[in-house]
Amino acid sequence: MEYLVQPLSPRKIWVFFFTTTLLFALPLILADYFYIDDNWRAQLARGGWKNDGRILVDWFYQGLSFTHGAPNMFPLPLLIAITAMAFALRSLAIHYFSRPSVVSCLVVLPLWYSPFFLQNLSYQYDGPAMSLGVVAIIYAICFTHPSWWVRTLSCGAFIAVGLNLYQMVINVYIGLCCVELIRAASEKQSPLQVARLVRDKGLHVLLGVAMYLATAPQLMNNNRSSVRDFSEGWAQRLLSDLHLAAQRVSLLYNEGNAWLCVALLVTAGAGLVLVICRVMRVPASMPSRGLVAVGCLAAVPVMLISIPGLALLFNYYNDGARLMMGTAPALVMLLYLAYQALGAIHHRLGCLLFLPVIAMLSFSYMHGRVLSLQRDLSVSVGQSLSYDVLSNRALKDIQQFYLINRKTNGWLVGSDGFSALVPALRYVVNVDFFLLPEMLPRIGGVTHIASMEGATFDLMGIEKTAQMPADNKFYSLYVQGHYAYIVMKTVPADDRY
Repeated sequence: MEYLVQPLSPRKIWVFFFTTTLLFALPLILADYFYIDDNWRAQLARGGWKNDGRILVDWFYQGLSFTHGAPNMFPLPLLIAITAMAFALRSLAIHYFSRPSVVSCLVVLPLWYSPFFLQNLSYQYDGPAMSLGVVAIIYAICFTHPSWWVRTLSCGAFIAVGLNLYQMVINVYIGLCCVELIRAASEKQSPLQVARLVRDKGLHVLLGVAMYLATAPQLMNNNRSSVRDFSEGWAQRLLSDLHLAAQRVSLLYNEGNAWLCVALLVTAGAGLVLVICRVMRVPASMPSRGLVAVGCLAAVPVMLISIPGLALLFNYYNDGARLMMGTAPALVMLLYLAYQALGAIHHRLGCLLFLPVIAMLSFSYMHGRVLSLQRDLSVSVGQSLSYDVLSNRALKDIQQFYLINRKTNGWLVGSDGFSALVPALRYVVNVDFFLLPEMLPRIGGVTHIASMEGATFDLMGIEKTAQMPADNKFYSLYVQGHYAYIVMKTVPADDRY
């Protein structure tokens, strides 16, 4: 245990972070699952991120592949992101603790170990790009230079780079700024230093957003780009979105880890009280100390709002786990405050932080197993469908196949045990289909296939007039003239093992 609390050299710190980040991502590499958008990107070998205001992602894959497209090279991009993240986490750990030990390094690990971040990493294409966006944000927080102008321009540029890789990383920046405020107070910096810190961080984000808007004018897709309107009832809608975000975060709490969650929250609360006490011992006027203390307390609700963060600014609220990137810095804040409280009692008690870190690591491996189950089920259904399509003589002259998807409501009977014990798994996996058209050329060699909206298919009334050469638990196949329609079914919720 003494080794765990001894200062490490920069080289050993990097090795620690590289090993731990690789260990967390290993289940995703082993699962090798094409997650949602990965299917069409791998099939077409192109990304199309430019239209989403993420031009650097296009450049990243074009430069890495030496092509004008984006051929699938997984896991090479993820390994590059892991290497870059190890350097970034090392810089942040040194920024927080000057001479960090293994235990103090655990404090910043949730920036990679966050359970919700697993959904980001599940994308073989987008995952590495999102990770590099977080790397840029980390450097925007911990970059230092004697010149104020160089520091300001550099941090603004880092934020602009992060936004060009993935806009939601702004949630991470806001959350880490809250941690910075509490860290400055914990280190008994003067109120003037704290005020300068807040000023500089605010200036950095304004400059970074301005640089981003100057280089990537299209912020998001049309269905997400409409800013939240403040017409009648806007407050109720906002509160509803916040309530939904809180429900998603609460999924991380279950019967098995209840004691750990409570212990971590109580210890972090004690750490916050300790920080406030340190503020009150700073040699400054009472109003100045009071303002810093209020700022530390205000950092908590700001941190909570930053969990959904940017998503709250738009009328279309997407509650996907990949957008809840503010969860990572919130966990960093919890571990930082807990570290302060435990260290005040005994310097070895910080080793208890291994418990939440191991819990997050275990979540990653459970998530990887569920992705493997989802992959196996998709391949099985896809091969069955491919056999029906390619072996049936009645389908020999079909010119075009259309796939009509129905939501599966997360049905994956092989993972029922996982979902019962860890409810957050279903939310993070978030796969609501058995097959996508882009899967079939790879799984069974079926070509001439495209998707069709369920509403469009229902209006055509094909089910009443067309022939049905195949029908099973997962799909029905209808033929009308030179066209065939593959209708995926919704499995009843009570269909259990």
